[in-house]
Amino acid sequence: MFSSHYLLAFRPEPLRIEVGEPFSLLFNVCTKNDMPAELVAVDAQMPEGRRGANNRPTIVSLGDGRYRVEGMVFPMPGRWELSIDVRAGEEIERLSHELEVK
Repeated sequence: MFSSHYLLAFRPEPLRIEVGEPFSLLFNVCTKNDMPAELVAVDAQMPEGRRGANNRPTIVSLGDGRYRVEGMVFPMPGRWELSIDVRAGEEIERLSHELEVK
């Protein structure tokens, strides 16, 4: 995933997300100039159901633009949208990514 300023790569752990089961997301976050960036917040919502993920995940810095977001749970199947806030400096930018949970 990318924007005009940032590059993000992530994967779930475990690789298969199960409805109602906790999972983590592993992130690599950097600027397009290949400098580490800060992962500020991650949230999830279900746009069609107007429903949130019902939890506040914890962000753990692993250094060098690597992060582990713990405590994610999708309480129901369907299309979910991740909101990911990043920054390098003062300005925070929000990126989003859609996931289909079955």
